[in-house]
Amino acid sequence: MDQTGQTANQIENFIENKRADLGSNLQELEQKVRSATDWQQHFRKNPMTMLGLAFGGGILLATMAGRRSSGSYSVHSRANSSADDGRRTIHSSPARDAALETWDTIKGAVIGVAAARFKEYAEQILPGFSSQYDKIAQTHPRAVSA
Repeated sequence: MDQTGQTANQIENFIENKRADLGSNLQELEQKVRSATDWQQHFRKNPMTMLGLAFGGGILLATMAGRRSSGSYSVHSRANSSADDGRRTIHSSPARDAALETWDTIKGAVIGVAAARFKEYAEQILPGFSSQYDKIAQTHPRAVSA
């Protein structure tokens, strides 16, 4: 066999080896994607984190839904409770105000913890997520509170 034939065989072998490597890499990537998107596996590995995320998400949704419907409510003191303008009246008291403020603080804390956990979780799945998140947080400080 001449040198041209050997070179052609070498090129064919090289291409076949690269094709096999590429196939192996694609299978490995496919497995990583399946693993990263398998919420059941993540729940088995970190059940408390996932429950916290679910709880925080539920509170966030409840808070958002509560804000939307709260437009039909007004807060009046007992002296003004006789006014009937078609809206439901909630009587305010120092104890009730303190309880609502405490509840708001608890919701904020739970949402903050859930957001921090989600950021850690997202960084594990999507390397580089935290640096992009921080860049956006610097350009939109009101959208992200530390």
